[in-house]
Amino acid sequence: MNTHSTVEKIADKAENATDKLAGKAERSVESARLYANEALDKADAKVRSLREDVKPAIDAISARVQDMAARSKAAAAETSAQTRDKLNEYTDKTSAYVAEQPLKSMAIAAAAGAALAILLGRRRG
Repeated sequence: MNTHSTVEKIADKAENATDKLAGKAERSVESARLYANEALDKADAKVRSLREDVKPAIDAISARVQDMAARSKAAAAETSAQTRDKLNEYTDKTSAYVAEQPLKSMAIAAAAGAALAILLGRRRG
């Protein structure tokens, strides 16, 4: 047997083995890539499913908050209107009383002013 042909046979076997190994490596890489893509697709589907499951709850909460805000605004407007009406009523009554009892009104105002001056004077001292 010729040494040269033995070396060629060994070289051929080594090349075949290398080709087989490279093929297996390529198939492994391809398989890993497919597995990774499949896993990412499943994760994406789960995220979409969760979004779809949560969206109605978020929409419901948002609607309730908007409804509560609208009711609060309406209640505040109503309370403000009632307060304004009461203030106008008391202003009208006070004006009518002052018009009917001018001297008595001045005496009450002077007494209230004196009492306030005494209270403020004590606070400072």
